[in-house]
Amino acid sequence: MEKLRIIFVGIPDMATICLSNLLASKFNIVGVVPPKKNHETYSFFKKIVLDKNLNFIEFEKSPNDNDCLEKIKALEADVGVVCSYNNLLSKEFLNTTKMGYINCHPSLLPDYRGPNPYFNIIYNGEKKSGITLHFMDETFDTGDIIYQKEFELMPSETMGTLFNRTTYMISDALIEVLNEIQKTGEIERISQKDGIFKTAPKVDGNFKIRWKTSNVFEIERLIRASNPFYNVLTDFRGVCVKIIKASAIKIKHNFEFGRIIKANEKCLIVAAKEGALSIEVIQVGTWGCFIPKDFYYTFSPKTDEYLI
Repeated sequence: MEKLRIIFVGIPDMATICLSNLLASKFNIVGVVPPKKNHETYSFFKKIVLDKNLNFIEFEKSPNDNDCLEKIKALEADVGVVCSYNNLLSKEFLNTTKMGYINCHPSLLPDYRGPNPYFNIIYNGEKKSGITLHFMDETFDTGDIIYQKEFELMPSETMGTLFNRTTYMISDALIEVLNEIQKTGEIERISQKDGIFKTAPKVDGNFKIRWKTSNVFEIERLIRASNPFYNVLTDFRGVCVKIIKASAIKIKHNFEFGRIIKANEKCLIVAAKEGALSIEVIQVGTWGCFIPKDFYYTFSPKTDEYLI
């Protein structure tokens, strides 16, 4: 088969990493479809694409608009690649290339279909996860699978580390899959199973710790699942506090949940259901991030005070 003609569709950061890797591997990117113009990454992504002298395919309202479809059809592409795109692509769009479009998803489909696998996988306490590449159909994350790879989650896994790990794995997987297609002109496709599976819904991104009802392990997972993109909040002396890093301690106690039970230069420990939370990194108001020593000298928390 001749060198593949590829349409690339995506939103940074996954899109920039995967696009750069495809270009470094000498794949032929004949067009790049960006997010909508009102998306916060649009200008940044446009600059990257134009700096690489690639064909930037703009649209006014939707990538499914006829003018966008005609621009893509005219390029006579063999296959499309989609990285972290939040627009549902129409059947007409998916038919603009000869083979269709390959979507890159950071979970082991059919589990964790949806816009935010990273958060939901960690918060649900999964021990393993993975990546999936699949051909797209008219609904999100349901098309035929062409590549999967599983890995174990680290006990300290955060949304940030999981995002980075899966993005670079996907970037390498794309090279493998596209090389196979370029070599043979085809690739094995496996239909996804029907049934009830774990989902990955979009989340608000601002969480208030429920000291009275959540156990310490749920709170610790919430903090890791949110770090560094979301906010896990509590109050201290009427000031909003963001908890960025903490550890769960399994101990028996009779303290009220949310009560500070130890505070010094080295630690800040708060009573919680089924144990205690050792707070390691916080952010207070608009100030910067602090380790416990800085927290101690700045705020002087005391035993018997409360986080609420």
